[in-house]
This record gives sequence, structure tokens and C-alpha cells, in this order.
Amino acid sequence: MSETVRPIVTVGLLDNDEFSLSFLECTITELMPEARILWKTTSGRDAVARCLDARQSPNILLTDMSMDELSGLAVCRTIRAGTARVLILAITSFSLAVYASKASEAGAQGIVPKSVEAPIIKAIRTVATGGVWGEGFQTAGEAHERLRGNRIPRQFLLSDREAEAMNLCSRGLDTAQIATDMQVSASTAKTYITRAIHKLGVTSRGQAVALWTGASEGER
Repeated sequence: MSETVRPIVTVGLLDNDEFSLSFLECTITELMPEARILWKTTSGRDAVARCLDARQSPNILLTDMSMDELSGLAVCRTIRAGTARVLILAITSFSLAVYASKASEAGAQGIVPKSVEAPIIKAIRTVATGGVWGEGFQTAGEAHERLRGNRIPRQFLLSDREAEAMNLCSRGLDTAQIATDMQVSASTAKTYITRAIHKLGVTSRGQAVALWTGASEGER
């Protein structure tokens, strides 16, 4: 009996952990012969740019929900508001109940545990053929109709250097440590942080970090 011939599925991977990216790449490559990994990145901003660029966009994006930079929810919402072309499958190491309804609201087509191989492959195949994985999820087209025209999350208003400063803030570094890491003066680091706080529409570093990491609901 001949094997089923499946159409090629191109995949983009987003996770802030390099080990998780390698695990996902190996799992998909070994268990899903029809898949082609187009790219992998630890940057939510980079993933959004690639997904909104027709020359780099994959058929499906796998994105972690808990990120050091932008929250996975902000990534999902921004991509889905901009296009229905890229399908989105959320992945998480936390209980699915923590993120399922939020991922659906943000425009994803499903959510799956990142550490279990078989469900990941089944979910990718289901979503890639136009289905959804989990209760309450919409197709990409339906979610795009709901979200298109929505404002871009404030996180994307930051410059690359302001975003870098916020990444370091979210790891608990103080201004002096951020300056050292960025190889700039303390006053320059403080300027980046101040500008980021202003662009994020909050009044304190703590509020900015909560919004940046997704702990705050406001712009997720």
C-alpha cells in the first residue's frame, strides 16, 4: 500500500529558548516529512516582520506564548490583524487552560503543549489543512475579519534599541547593568528606557515590564 503524499507545509518557529527551537525543529523534521522549516527566531518582532512579508511568510507559524520580548499574544494579534495568509499555532509549556482562550481571542488557530511530540504534528497538519486545534478557535480567515483594522500593539512602536532595553529590564537588570550590556552610557540607557515607557503608554518601569512581557492585559 503506497504512502499518502501530503502537500509541502512551510513552517516558521518562534520561541525565546534556543533549546526549545532545536527540539521543535528536530521533532517536525523527523516526524513530518512534508514540512519545511523556513526559519526560526527568538524575536517576536522578527517573526512578525517575516510573517507580514510575503517573500518570507510560512504557511504556519508556531509561537510560544511566554516570551522575554513580546508576549506570544501580541505576536498573534499583530500578525492576524495584518493577514489571514499565515496560520498560527500557539505552543506553551504551561497548562493549556492558561492561554487557550487568550490565544483564540488573539487570532491563533489552536494551542498545543510544546513538550509532547505527537500532538504537535497532529495539530500542525490539522491547522495546515484549514482546521482548528481546540475548542473555541477560529479559522485564520474568520479571525482576520474580526481583528483587521485593530491598532498595532504599543510594543511595536519601540525602536530596536528601546526594545533591547526593555528586554533587559524584563530580566531584572538595573540601568547601570543595562548600559553595560548595551555598551552605552548610563544616561543613554536611561533615555532608551524613558522613551520606551512613554511609547508604551505607562508611567513606571514596572508597568512597562508588565506590558512588555504580557503580564499586563492592556496591550496583549
